[in-house]
Amino acid sequence: MSSKLIPDEYIERIRRHFDIVDVVGQFVPLKKSGRNFFGLCPFHSEKTPSFSVSPDKQIYHCFGCGAGGDVIRFIMDIESLDFREAVKYLANEAGMNIPQLDDTTSENVQDSYRNKVFQLYDLTTKLYHYLLLETEHGKNALNYLIKRGFSRDIIEKFNIGYSPSAWDTLQNFLTKRGFSLELIKQAGLVIETDEGRTYDRFRNRIIFPIFDAQGRVIAFGGRVLDDGHPKYLNSPETNIFNKSRTLYNLHLAKQEIRKRRQAILFEGYIDTISAWKAGVYNGVATLGTSLTVEQAKIIKRYADEVVISYDSDLAGQQATYRAIDILLPVGLSVKIAQIPQGLDPDDYIDKYGAESFKSNILGNSITATAFKLQYIRKDFNLKDEAGRLQYLTSALSIISELNHAIEREHYLKGLAEEFNLSFPSLKSDLDQIYYNKRNKKEYTKDNLTNEWNNIINNGNHVGRHKTLHPAYYNAEKYLIYLMMNSREIAEKVRQEIGSDFHVEDFSVLAAYLYSYYGKDYDSNISHFISTIEDKKYMQLATELALLEINENVTEEELNDYIFQVKKHFLELEIRKKQKEQLIAERNNDFAKSLQIGKEIIELRNRLKWGKK
Repeated sequence: MSSKLIPDEYIERIRRHFDIVDVVGQFVPLKKSGRNFFGLCPFHSEKTPSFSVSPDKQIYHCFGCGAGGDVIRFIMDIESLDFREAVKYLANEAGMNIPQLDDTTSENVQDSYRNKVFQLYDLTTKLYHYLLLETEHGKNALNYLIKRGFSRDIIEKFNIGYSPSAWDTLQNFLTKRGFSLELIKQAGLVIETDEGRTYDRFRNRIIFPIFDAQGRVIAFGGRVLDDGHPKYLNSPETNIFNKSRTLYNLHLAKQEIRKRRQAILFEGYIDTISAWKAGVYNGVATLGTSLTVEQAKIIKRYADEVVISYDSDLAGQQATYRAIDILLPVGLSVKIAQIPQGLDPDDYIDKYGAESFKSNILGNSITATAFKLQYIRKDFNLKDEAGRLQYLTSALSIISELNHAIEREHYLKGLAEEFNLSFPSLKSDLDQIYYNKRNKKEYTKDNLTNEWNNIINNGNHVGRHKTLHPAYYNAEKYLIYLMMNSREIAEKVRQEIGSDFHVEDFSVLAAYLYSYYGKDYDSNISHFISTIEDKKYMQLATELALLEINENVTEEELNDYIFQVKKHFLELEIRKKQKEQLIAERNNDFAKSLQIGKEIIELRNRLKWGKK
């Protein structure tokens, strides 16, 4: 969303209202180090903090993945919002009135369409909710929910509703209120047959609205009341609903997840709501599909640990095993809640109560490694010697994935005791597997292309040697930093160098700075960065802004930086002349060679005396 639709004065009020350390601190545990605060980056997996927040400059930057910007950009990235949505989010947090905006501009056509769909879903939610609670149509569904332990408060909290069995209840309701049939179809609320007939997608189902992280309805899930199939039916994907990037109940649970730095992961709506009834307010669920990497990354923004609480049947355990291998690589710690065989979380809570679920199930969660060692037992006959040896080989492979020796030793001792084996022998085999895997990883790492690989390189480019840049490169980098901090320095550089930077990225940033100061803005790094529309250059600017450079540069130091840039032009010109002189000599044109030689001497004198 373009900021042109929102007055600059209002945007600046938003920025001034918030301290970026406080805002980021709601999502990332921060520790002060020197003038800045540091924490683990919420946008990529890392073990050593490379995410920096500057209270002085009101910006953040990750030296691993490059993410950076001001407080509005942070909310855009962490909450997956566009610019205007992020401004609204912060305005609501600040209790500030949001100005009326022009929704008719060509830039806002897509946003206007999204708003219509949100209105459509909101009205649909209210209709289904009303039909469940206030009409005869929803009586059977309401009785079913009450028998399942759903109070009216819970039904209202989650906006649960009911869709009647008629073919066109919703369609007629929405079209009478001015929504086009085409929009209703695009929103996935009706289905069109090959013959062109349309009918409601959800019929005779309990309806669970699906919300995005900001609490807006973006889809629906419906559960049958009879023996119909499928048992659960979700909305199709649309331009505002992507199942692989959506977690059920995140809008209600995110605050508790942030507070506890832990999320409880369920399979579906019923388990999540039952857990909420039991006082578990940090539960979220996937939407009838396996956990995705995108969902894992979203959880990582809010939590450090995930407790998986899937069903105890084979399908649930298989899904748990897959989820572990998705959650661990994004930097999350994983535990597994063990539900007794034949039960799901909802069944357990109904049978044994809320306190038992919290203390005996969630409170006794086991580690991911312990679960894996237990899970693979079904694949081997442990009464047979060959089966035991095969199991031990697989178990050692799982244990070898652990990074810490003390963890590996813990599980190894358990195997040695259970199978009455020599600990040193098992450790010898484990060490061999561990080092073979590590060497293989090192080989893979050394053969990767120079792309970002956050898991292996913790956010750094592949390569073991820090790049040594030439003097002109460092001079241009320092000049950009100083220009961001001083309008006067920017003007001096503009007069002395203009756009003649050697490094293209620095030349682009210089152009942004000239434009910024040309609008009569004072030096304000956070404000300047917010005006950069290209994300690449916004991230580069935040990186440079956090350099440890003395801002109180002397006139002599500033002139030296400028000279280093000019000097490189002279060096390039000398090289060019030397090539021309060589060609002249080869052509026996000694007069021309002599003339070029004089020009080279003049250029070298200018280098010596610091002139361009």
